[in-house]
Amino acid sequence: MRTTIITDKIEMESIIDQCDICFLGMVELDGSPYVIPMNFGYCNGDIILHSAPEGKHLHLVENNNKVCVTFCSDRKLVYQHPDVACSYSMLSKSVLCKGKVSFIEDLNEKAETLNSMMSKFSDRKFKYSTPALANVKVWRIKVEEMTAKAFGQNFK
Repeated sequence: MRTTIITDKIEMESIIDQCDICFLGMVELDGSPYVIPMNFGYCNGDIILHSAPEGKHLHLVENNNKVCVTFCSDRKLVYQHPDVACSYSMLSKSVLCKGKVSFIEDLNEKAETLNSMMSKFSDRKFKYSTPALANVKVWRIKVEEMTAKAFGQNFK
């Protein structure tokens, strides 16, 4: 399988825009990896997530706010010959982002950020009650490093 490095930021952001979920990688207290799928928003170079106000993922991020977020799009199974397993390949593109998590606490900023995130899924502007905003954790990941690859063979 051929791999091509993607260096164009506009193409990387296009790959991110095609995705509905991302995979958030964190570090367990014993140093092992912990990865969960999450819905996300991408706004002004930041990855926006939301979650319950408590849970294992928050405990891990409070201990170590460095995270890795992976996106994958354009998945298509291809092959040279249907009877030869080694000729099968997956055409896809992926983006890997590394950064640090901070949490948005201001209720007005939370509402604006959640609406920014929801713009990926709906054209509507939503209103949030104060209890709803108080009961959601809104994450901002400042992307410090972004890399991308395209995978697959060139079939002719």
